[in-house]
Amino acid sequence: MGWPSVEYEELPWHSSSRGMSRRTARNAPLTYKSAVVPRIADAQVNLDAETTTLLETATLAVKEFDLSHAHRIVPFTPLLLRSESFASSQIEQLTSSARRILKAELTELAGTNARLIVANTRQMQEAASIEGASTSTLLYMHDVLMRDSAPEIAGVLRQQPVWIGGHDMYSRDALFVPPYHGHLPALMEDLEAFVARRDLPILVHAALAHAQFETIHPFADGNGRTGRALVHVLLRQRGLTGQTSLPLSAGLLTEIDSYFTALDSYREGRPQEIIDVFIHSAISAVERGTWLAAELNVLRGEWEGEVSARGDALVWQLIPFLLRRPVVTSRIVAEELNTTPVSARKALDTLEGTGILASAMLDKRTRAWRAVEVLDLLDEFAARGGRRQAP
Repeated sequence: MGWPSVEYEELPWHSSSRGMSRRTARNAPLTYKSAVVPRIADAQVNLDAETTTLLETATLAVKEFDLSHAHRIVPFTPLLLRSESFASSQIEQLTSSARRILKAELTELAGTNARLIVANTRQMQEAASIEGASTSTLLYMHDVLMRDSAPEIAGVLRQQPVWIGGHDMYSRDALFVPPYHGHLPALMEDLEAFVARRDLPILVHAALAHAQFETIHPFADGNGRTGRALVHVLLRQRGLTGQTSLPLSAGLLTEIDSYFTALDSYREGRPQEIIDVFIHSAISAVERGTWLAAELNVLRGEWEGEVSARGDALVWQLIPFLLRRPVVTSRIVAEELNTTPVSARKALDTLEGTGILASAMLDKRTRAWRAVEVLDLLDEFAARGGRRQAP
């Protein structure tokens, strides 16, 4: 038996005409076709020999990546989580430079996109620590993502129709209309049962769970970013990653057209394409993550060669800290490195004097320091994913 496909039901269209022109209101449909999403808790998938071989290669590469970076001298995972959130947001066409995004972690003065990507970073950080994927954890991760930008929809299942593509005011000509909101609790319960399975290869399991989540589309907004965070929870839950986070969204950026086409194929009962996309994206993610780790190691060595200080000087603790958090204030350094603001300021000034850091006033009272070379690496990492971020 093949993978089940989405069917459709015709439902009455209820919508306020508020905000519509009279012409738009006259053209609004009386009914619309909404997806009837099949249950997959016990569904089986068949893999051909070529896919199985490539799957084994990708799985081994991810395991080796996770183990090899567990003991690196560079504090890699925090920066990798930021990189992953940048890439996941780019898939949703949310772009900003690393400098603006990290500035948004310190102040509300940054642009809207930067603040949204910061929220995605918080979500990815939570995903890295959550032990199991369930409806409640997905609601929590969605709340982390949306609580600042759209608190009225954060952490709750949607209560209205949503659609992808087509008209802004109604679902006519939409590319896909997810299921009626009354079906969501049962569909999420089924997805939770599917995620709990242990009989599927891990990357296959993650690909199918992600595709099913995107098909259910349980939230009014933020589904794509939450669905990719789900993948990280599942990879940890199944034991494929544990020491670090695979920059899978960066890999997906190299397969972006195939990714969206594969989601359509999944809904038509053809899961092979989304599985293939995830396998290739995992391999690409390992390559990009390995490149970033190597560049950071080189950079740390260069910085340490430029500094002259006593062995117990705070500056030696500050260097690795800046690799994982390249935009800081003296208050942040003092809190994180358990020192005084005066000592933190002195260490920051020392690194600014060598050219490692540059500083600027965030406002009339707060100065921030940024590690320009780390920010450049983050932007280059984003560019390697296939889309250059806005300056």
